[in-house]
Amino acid sequence: MDMDTRHWLSPIPDEVFFEACRIFFLHCHRKPYCLFNAELFHRRRVEHRVPPYLRLAIIASAVRYSRHSQWKEQKQRTIDSYAQCAWSLITSPDALDGTDDVSGIQALALLAIIDATAGRRRAAWVKIGMAVRISQDLYMMLEPDPSLSDEERDERRNLFWSLYLLDRFICCSFERPPAIKDADCLLSLPDRPVTLHQLLDVGLQKDSPRSHLFPLSVGLAALLGRAVDCMMRKEPGVEPWRRQSDYSVIHDRLELLKGLTGEDEMTVVDGKQSTHMVLSRTLYHLIHCILKHPFLLGVKMQAHRSSSVPPVWAGEARTSCLAHASSLTTLLVDAQAAGYMPVPSFYSYCILVAGTVHALHLYGPDSSVSQRSSEYLKISLEYLAQITEFWENAQLMVDILRFFTNRCVRYSNLLLRDEPCIEELTSTDVTVLRSVVDYWTMMDPRNPVADLNSINIDCFPSPPVTDNTFFETASPDPTATVSPHMKSPDGMAGPQDLFMDPKLLFQENTIASPASNDEEDFSNWHWESEINALTS
Repeated sequence: MDMDTRHWLSPIPDEVFFEACRIFFLHCHRKPYCLFNAELFHRRRVEHRVPPYLRLAIIASAVRYSRHSQWKEQKQRTIDSYAQCAWSLITSPDALDGTDDVSGIQALALLAIIDATAGRRRAAWVKIGMAVRISQDLYMMLEPDPSLSDEERDERRNLFWSLYLLDRFICCSFERPPAIKDADCLLSLPDRPVTLHQLLDVGLQKDSPRSHLFPLSVGLAALLGRAVDCMMRKEPGVEPWRRQSDYSVIHDRLELLKGLTGEDEMTVVDGKQSTHMVLSRTLYHLIHCILKHPFLLGVKMQAHRSSSVPPVWAGEARTSCLAHASSLTTLLVDAQAAGYMPVPSFYSYCILVAGTVHALHLYGPDSSVSQRSSEYLKISLEYLAQITEFWENAQLMVDILRFFTNRCVRYSNLLLRDEPCIEELTSTDVTVLRSVVDYWTMMDPRNPVADLNSINIDCFPSPPVTDNTFFETASPDPTATVSPHMKSPDGMAGPQDLFMDPKLLFQENTIASPASNDEEDFSNWHWESEINALTS
């Protein structure tokens, strides 16, 4: 063990750990991963029953959101140092054997997130795999032992489904099957006495009461996994325009889950539900984008060239994909403007996928669509540029989206047709088009598109990064609200607006967010104010 590692493994003062816990539960807990039961964890913390490796993993996770002087500079190095030491302790002999404690799973999940967002893909993959295997060894995919306390059962249930979300997000890829199989998940969903199978079952849904939002996020994550499998990994199968195809089944169940959101009834959302309100709507639009993405659907259609593709179906798929890409961008930008953090980092990938759809429509035959796509693309690039303070891979995605945009004169002509000309794409074209919809590839700083980017001709200059005020502390007015319609000229909420009307997130195609004012400041996140307001 080198001197630097011994330094980080030295005893951590309680006040440092307690402050890290405060920051973690303020900025990370339930956003969206719920790895802990807060009351149970805080009792363990006070009683000094939190294992050293979990203490280090929590500090590593909290450093990202801290402005404390000892952590502000060289932030990534500090994060990595704590994380490396936590990993060293977890992998020591007998560290995780002979115990039913879930602390090891919690620590591994936190370390996997750190590795994934830093571009260490294999390390993240290993840690997620370990966390899943340990959870299976503890039978966490089944109902918890009734002898456990209510808090412990709640913690295990939420922890397992948080692992499921993480597993599905990181496997949005051509070559990465998830570690958790849907058929193995016999555990009831959080806050609802139904299983994942029951939630997704068409017959049950017709009579099912409105679902809470965490279970809805899980259900949509399951459909995301199936959509990725259908569009990126499976053999062609039945033609996607036929009712019995996997494509149509996923599409139908997606619309059924949308019906469970109860958007017409939802007027108040507490802090516990707010993150999943944003996440569930984001996943809904992302799945539509993946199912109907011009490249992915073009490849699927090419496999069925012996059949006649219905032109009306193809045209509706293109129109729908663009509409959902627009809604996805609007949703995340509105959430940003209302003060919501860009957590999880998976939102970077969501914006990228939507951005590729906007880029493809820059050069289409309809000038009004091209103009609107240009506005959405600009706002997508600005969003990614702003979140680079938290997620290093966001800057990579900015560069790749700009590179992709510059190649879209060619791609648009080949892909935006009733029968896309996939066979005219070169091997380099296919590499680029596959990469920009593959989250696993986009996590790698040495991905193929980054290598090609050296020959980029810049049509969309990098947006200037303003002086962010991410960590400013304010005393929010508990009576403040955001009106049902954004009042500012370009549809963006002002920095004083710390609440977000849920109705904004359930309006389809609220194309108000792409800024018409070049002087608009998009760095209006006030993290502590937002959380305090939502939980007061």
